[in-house]
Amino acid sequence: MSGDLRKRTSHRQRELAARHDVLVRENAGSARYDDLLRRVFDATGDLIVVLDEAAGRAVRRRRITAGALLVLALVVIGLAAARTVPALALPAAVVVAGAAAIVWPYRHRTGRKDDSDEQ
Repeated sequence: MSGDLRKRTSHRQRELAARHDVLVRENAGSARYDDLLRRVFDATGDLIVVLDEAAGRAVRRRRITAGALLVLALVVIGLAAARTVPALALPAAVVVAGAAAIVWPYRHRTGRKDDSDEQ
């Protein structure tokens, strides 16, 4: 996480904790309770937006890393095919390609409905 994103996440967490503390001290039947509850939900939503941004950055980094590993594996395979490097480099290329497959971000099934599921 970059420094700015880390600061924003920390700020949103503190803001949510402070609003939740105020809500807990308030009586559930009071006139202010609904407004305080709405503020807690708003702070939760703001924190989720920042966390989603961090997750998006992580996915981009993993895709770039996996792509670079695949390019490296293809270069080694090409060099082995051209007999520039020994054939023993082919197993190394397979290992690098396997590492790329492991690093590649894939969609987790969480059971919750995503925006992409709506049509």
